[in-house]
Amino acid sequence: MKKNFRFLALAGVMSLSLGFTACEDDEEKAESTIKSTLNISPDVADAISAKDIKALAGAKVTFTNVNSKDVYTFDVPELDADGSLSLDINVPVGTYDISMEKDVDGKIIFLRQQNVTIKSENQQIEAKIIATVANSSDYQFIFSELFFNGERNGGRMMHPDQFMVLYNPTDKVLYADGLAVGNTMQASCREKESWYDEFYGKGLVPVDGFIVIPGSGYDVPVKPHDKIVIAFTAINHTATEGKNPIVKRDTTFAADGSVESIKVDTLGWDGYTYENAIDLSGADYEIYDPQLYKNDVDNPKVPNVREIYPAQNEVNGGGGGFYQHPRGYYNAFIFKLKNGNQETLDAFFAEHSSTATVQDKENNNVEIQMLSVPASMILDGIATSDIPSDIVTNALPQTVDRGKQLVKGCHSGLLVKRKGNDKDGYADTNDSSVDCEILSPHKDYVGYPEGWRK
Repeated sequence: MKKNFRFLALAGVMSLSLGFTACEDDEEKAESTIKSTLNISPDVADAISAKDIKALAGAKVTFTNVNSKDVYTFDVPELDADGSLSLDINVPVGTYDISMEKDVDGKIIFLRQQNVTIKSENQQIEAKIIATVANSSDYQFIFSELFFNGERNGGRMMHPDQFMVLYNPTDKVLYADGLAVGNTMQASCREKESWYDEFYGKGLVPVDGFIVIPGSGYDVPVKPHDKIVIAFTAINHTATEGKNPIVKRDTTFAADGSVESIKVDTLGWDGYTYENAIDLSGADYEIYDPQLYKNDVDNPKVPNVREIYPAQNEVNGGGGGFYQHPRGYYNAFIFKLKNGNQETLDAFFAEHSSTATVQDKENNNVEIQMLSVPASMILDGIATSDIPSDIVTNALPQTVDRGKQLVKGCHSGLLVKRKGNDKDGYADTNDSSVDCEILSPHKDYVGYPEGWRK
């Protein structure tokens, strides 16, 4: 989640060569180790001050062997006044996940480097150090619930019962008109797309599309510790009204072959049961998109969000609109525009669209239009995928979420929820592995029927 905090400037592009001394002396391990150097530089230039770097003294860097799971932990010694230090580390040959994290006056300073192969003496290891602010009092909306997984009822996949809840964690009224939710174009389950470094290296997150709460900027007040529910289809998904009944007919014939009597029993509806569906008829907003979903249903009692499309991206695997994959492959994130008027959306689209060269299915180079959101605008996001795909590529910047939440499969009815409650607030340290939990439906939540706020 992006917080409203400005870090002190650090002149130039900082490149540190940090060496660390092991916490423990293990002679047997020392015999098989090789000397390497860990080079750390900021993820964004000028994002971390020399004072903050100096405060990293005492932080612990952990090297975890991917195969053996052996852990090697090193202490960061006190840095020089200019934030530089050159010492060596010693670990055995192998492939490692490298991590470090320290809270410095409310700023979480961390690094994550995965699948680093160390195989030669004096090897230089490059890693990015990232800073973000946790639990600031002046940040804006977060996800408190995210139900992308959807239900499965008697074999029927229920995309329309997806929903999300945006929560005001502050002690002041926030205005939701202009509040937007995008879905990443990079799938978390896949290797980097050909355009990934070009965009992410500039602090841009390409999107397939996004939705926006309409209004002039001050039309949708949200009280402190209140929330907004956005449903894909704002109806009672448990209701049988309008569905076709399953009828059993027992016919009795007379001796002459004429019908003597007919007994009709209604066994159910549609051949499916809906015990795993929820009531979303009381949602605050609805996503109505007959262009992307031909059989979409519009509840006239619930206002619709606005939606903006980039150019169709099917050549590169994109859906060309706002879409929440039931396995969580396209990650959702929140950002804020000045209002939710159509001209504001059009202007944002024009300013933040560009082209990228990709390969189509026949391996021909083609140019497609890409819409991207600056990472600096992102207020919150949750990195998601499924088991066993896991996170292959970070579709969200790690300043937004350095953790992850995995569902066990498609349409398993699993809700991603932040730990906490509306009254006391929710955990938010930009690490969804710690901040969030996965709940089973209907045991842990009841949906949002009409009048739920009362």
